[in-house]
Amino acid sequence: MRAALRLAIVAALAAAVGAGAWLAMRGKGPERRNLDPFVTVGGDLARDAMRPVIDLTRMSDRDEVALGEAIDREVRGAMPVGGDPQTEAYLSRVLHSLTPHVKRDGIPYTITLVRSKEVNAFAVPGGRIYVLQGLLGFVESEAELAAVIAHEMSHVDLRHCVERIQLEQQVRKVSPEIAALARLGHEIVLRGYSEEQELEADRDGARLAALAMYDPWEATTLFARFGRTKARQERTPTRDPVREAASTIAEAVGRYLATHPPVDQRIAAVRDTLRAEPALWRGERRYVGRVNYATRRAMSEDPRAAEWVVRSSPPV
Repeated sequence: MRAALRLAIVAALAAAVGAGAWLAMRGKGPERRNLDPFVTVGGDLARDAMRPVIDLTRMSDRDEVALGEAIDREVRGAMPVGGDPQTEAYLSRVLHSLTPHVKRDGIPYTITLVRSKEVNAFAVPGGRIYVLQGLLGFVESEAELAAVIAHEMSHVDLRHCVERIQLEQQVRKVSPEIAALARLGHEIVLRGYSEEQELEADRDGARLAALAMYDPWEATTLFARFGRTKARQERTPTRDPVREAASTIAEAVGRYLATHPPVDQRIAAVRDTLRAEPALWRGERRYVGRVNYATRRAMSEDPRAAEWVVRSSPPV
């Protein structure tokens, strides 16, 4: 059995690396990602080729949670976290409105604020979500925030996080001990995922937000703003302090977009999902929460009548 498994691993790696190399020569790899060649080029093919190995060595929820705790210690040692109790409590309330609707109920979700001007959020195995402060200056409603958090939760729920670590562990022959995997997880945590996985998390995140009674179309509003902000940076010279401040935000957004699919693809993924599943939104009250977001008082504790919307058709 062990010999057969080793043979399967070697064959899978050979196929995956070969596919990646072919795509690299053809120039079809997603160039906007600055990842290891094996993961960057042909990443989806690599993961598919390794699927039998990943399935055979699938980590239990309990072990994944333990790995997440170990990675969290690495993150806290490298990044400034916390410091704003009101915002942290608010983030937790939004998270808790989403958690009843995940598929894997053996994963306990937590959320942490990172003191950074970067416009970003990320997740690690075991249900640990991190929101960078810069993102909170860009989001404009609780539903938009819920879309971001739901996207990151979906990376966990769909096993993207843990499978990414399993894949690189096999490729690099890293020790399966928790400490070694935690260092590996911390190293790759901000690199992003394959385009396929990002779009899958967008689709699943929209469903998750809708099930939690948020307006799932707010995700497309947020993505469109990402695109407009990046476009302004590309066409506007920075000559005065106001424009320079705006450019700083646009640059941060640009760095976020560098590890995610093009905005039009993300909008299309959410639109197609919601059009195909109208029961998630059509004719039903869904929450936006612009005032809630501004006051850091979640829908769950301060629902406001004016923040509910009922859509009969997709927004223009």
